[in-house]
Amino acid sequence: MTDNSKPTLFRPAVGSRGMTELHYAAFRGDQNELERQLEVGVDPNVKDQYRGYAAVHWLADMAATGGPRVQMLRLLAQHGADIDALADNGATALSLATEAGNDTGAQLVEEIGALRSRGSDRAEGVRDQSDTAGR
Repeated sequence: MTDNSKPTLFRPAVGSRGMTELHYAAFRGDQNELERQLEVGVDPNVKDQYRGYAAVHWLADMAATGGPRVQMLRLLAQHGADIDALADNGATALSLATEAGNDTGAQLVEEIGALRSRGSDRAEGVRDQSDTAGR
């Protein structure tokens, strides 16, 4: 008899709960694969069915694992990623990077601020800080 009352952990994998190759590359910190996916035209704003995460969320949520995440964030922004996108639970890349509590998370926080200050010439959908200040 199995105990179905215990929650099962989500094991991220391509195809699992809507996770795409782009999501998985962001999750793993795989810059080469992320770049490949963006070059073939994968939409950087597609969300998974697990948490409603886009690639920017996976990138920031896994900031504690390190890797070239700042460079990857820049690539996503250059390809039109909304760096202020909300996950299903209201989380943003900024809030997730802040929670990481390490150097990579701090660098992501800094880069998100820099991308916001550059405005839409760097990324479509990037809102002004003044637009989000009252929220």
